[in-house]
Amino acid sequence: MGPIESEYWDKLVRHHLPESETAPFAKKEQQGLANSLQKWTAHCIAYHLQEIVPEGKWKIEHQGKKFLGAMRNQEVDVWIWDERAGLILAADPKHFQSQDSFRKNWQNGLNDLVAFSTNMHERFPMCAVAGVIAFPEWAAVESDRKKIYNICQRSVSREKPLNAYGKFEAFTLVIYNRANELFWPFGKDSPLHPSQAFAHLASVIFERTLSLL
Repeated sequence: MGPIESEYWDKLVRHHLPESETAPFAKKEQQGLANSLQKWTAHCIAYHLQEIVPEGKWKIEHQGKKFLGAMRNQEVDVWIWDERAGLILAADPKHFQSQDSFRKNWQNGLNDLVAFSTNMHERFPMCAVAGVIAFPEWAAVESDRKKIYNICQRSVSREKPLNAYGKFEAFTLVIYNRANELFWPFGKDSPLHPSQAFAHLASVIFERTLSLL
């Protein structure tokens, strides 16, 4: 795991996670975790974007806001808006906190992300869209982790703005262990690795829009 992603994780997210897989997790705590994941995603993208272009030309927001997409209004959790270019970043983190939640909901969650990407891309074809799925290591056995990895890997990368359906500029799996530390069971050069995904996303944001503004 990249040091900056782990550093932000420990600072922003880790203390919002349940202490164990059997610990109670009230709705208020779940919302706190969702907010912290949005903030973590924004900070990670911002770090890589700052490596390319100073922040004065952009600002990443991580308070959800509705944007009119091609098919419907869409709540976007992490975003950059420019008055000239429109929506240039849209990211949606999803979290599955237990084995039961993961097994029942990850496919629907992925389908929601695909619909999110399509809705945004058809309205804002130059927008860089990212999907984020977070879950604890113990929520999925190794075969299930490989399955979701292989499926999500087919969703990246959308290199051509004319391709609107089902593709993302970046997609990442965020997995943490029983100590609530970030954990990566796949190849370090994988496009789904958080460091790789956020770095690529930042380069797309710059090349497609910020470099032209």
